[in-house]
Amino acid sequence: METTVKQRRSFAWSAALGVALIAVLAGGGLFVLHRWHNRAVHEMAAQAVAERGHWVAMHLALRAAAAAEGPSSAWQDFSELLRSLREVEGDLEVVSVRRDGVTLFQEHLEARPALTDATDYSFTGPVRIGRQNLAADEGQIPVVTFTVAMASPQQEPLELELGMRRRAVEREEWAAANAVESMYRLSLATLAACFGVCLVLVVGMVRREERREQARRREEHLAFSGMVTNGIVHDFRNPMSSLRLDAQMLAKEAERGAGARPDRMGELAARMRHTLDRMEKVFQEFLVLARPGEAAAERIDLVACVRECLDMLAPRFEAVDVTPILRAEPPELYIRVSASAVKRALLNVLLNALQHAGTGGGVRVEGMQTGGRVRLDICDTGPGIPRQNRKKVFDMFFTTRPQGTGLGLFLARTAVDNNGGRLFVSDAGGAGARIRLEFPAAEKESV
Repeated sequence: METTVKQRRSFAWSAALGVALIAVLAGGGLFVLHRWHNRAVHEMAAQAVAERGHWVAMHLALRAAAAAEGPSSAWQDFSELLRSLREVEGDLEVVSVRRDGVTLFQEHLEARPALTDATDYSFTGPVRIGRQNLAADEGQIPVVTFTVAMASPQQEPLELELGMRRRAVEREEWAAANAVESMYRLSLATLAACFGVCLVLVVGMVRREERREQARRREEHLAFSGMVTNGIVHDFRNPMSSLRLDAQMLAKEAERGAGARPDRMGELAARMRHTLDRMEKVFQEFLVLARPGEAAAERIDLVACVRECLDMLAPRFEAVDVTPILRAEPPELYIRVSASAVKRALLNVLLNALQHAGTGGGVRVEGMQTGGRVRLDICDTGPGIPRQNRKKVFDMFFTTRPQGTGLGLFLARTAVDNNGGRLFVSDAGGAGARIRLEFPAAEKESV
């Protein structure tokens, strides 16, 4: 029982540790997902800034090319355009126009030529994206540069470089990053709440199981007390019945007067004394049942033990006209057990066989030794045991007889199990039932 309680507690705490492990794994997965989403948001923001810078650089390149062909006032308009663009795109930092390595425009120029048709211009390559630091009053400013080159049949190639502060990427990803961060915190709070609820439930289940186990143990103690009481009554009924039959036969023999047989009367009186001795040992045997570890094991002859039990039950066999048969090969089968417990088991099994054999039936006991095991088969000619009941017959209070208590075979199996043996229903190979007892063979005594 204590082992079962410990196993249940171990299982409950294992479940709690399992919940904790799942929570840790889920939290780790959530952390990785959070990092991955942040990286994805950053990449998307960078891509958005790159696309916007690409578009602005190409548009300004067209305007710069037109300004380069027009009068000097065109650069003034270009500068005003840049100032207007900076009001919309606050991260626009620097715009420079170069031709053959010579800077034609940077930040702003005073020339403002009229815009001409720029359809003759073509881009000579893709927009190049780079990074650099610009010196300013506030220190080094990191910018992302977008460089685009244009050419026309009438003019030398023109190159425009647009610089945007790197904070444009951070501002682009701010909204999405905040959304991801809020979702992450909400998920983490939900996960912590779920783990806390699971932990409380597991602890509650453990304590509830402990209370139920304590109540169950109290109920089992009461049931065991009732079983012991019923067992004492059951075991007293058997010798009392034998004692009553012997007393009746002794009375009948005494009524014969001069024709009474002294040897028969002496035999009946001896059996009655033996039965009374057996009844005196019943309480000791139940103490052995309750504390099997205190039973002293001894080397006994199982065949002799069977003969003693058959002698004790002789009145019962005579009453129903049944002659038991005992065969053993070899004639002596030694085992090391508690003699009183094994006798008690044999009495119950033999009585069970007698009750099912009925009037005029047969009971046969066969003993043998195979290897290191001693086997004893108790067979009867009764209706047999259905296959579905072959395990149930050893359960407490299971019986198929109206007057039965359902304790005989249960007590027999308990006694056999406590002495290292086995008691089970074997295949009879025909009509009737066969109940088999097996014990480890005792070692030979040293001379």
